[in-house]
Amino acid sequence: MIVSWQPVVWIDILGSVLIVLLALKCSQYAFRWMRKKADDTFRFYLFLMTLSFVMFAFSRSVGHLVKQAMLMEGMTSVWQALAPFSGAINTATFIVIFAFSIYFNRSRKVHIEIQRHREQLEAMVRERTQELQKAQAEVKILSGFLPICSSCKKIRDDQGYWSQIEEYIRDHSEAEFTHSICPDCVNRLYPGLKDNDSLK
Repeated sequence: MIVSWQPVVWIDILGSVLIVLLALKCSQYAFRWMRKKADDTFRFYLFLMTLSFVMFAFSRSVGHLVKQAMLMEGMTSVWQALAPFSGAINTATFIVIFAFSIYFNRSRKVHIEIQRHREQLEAMVRERTQELQKAQAEVKILSGFLPICSSCKKIRDDQGYWSQIEEYIRDHSEAEFTHSICPDCVNRLYPGLKDNDSLK
């Protein structure tokens, strides 16, 4: 009983086409994943690694498709002449994959070190920002010209309203007022109490 070789040929062709499509889809996904974080060296390394596998799968599959097409057309001698070149391309792509594999550990270490430094810098920036925000919240500075009445000493604010000087300073700074009376005012207002220490 003789079994036909045709099903094997068609399975080889179908498998090769599927591998080419799968390889192209993998490269597309790898590129998208890398672009999500373009400055990530590890993602870039994995993208290159994926591309090398894609190249290998593509060269092997195309080699199989060319082989089957030539054999079907009766070009066996031409295929036999091209077969070593096809094998050489496959070997070269495999060497590229091997080279990427050798540098995997080094690339991973560099990536981890860069990531650690980035996280430290981001933590320092967050800490300094919080310190500055805290300092800014605690400090209110009066600056510029303050329009003050030369008679009653009220101050005019930005909206044009006049306020007692203590109200204005309390609203525009962290200062709080407590009231007392100075010696000059004691002498002027209460001449009989000038020796009273309780007013100081």
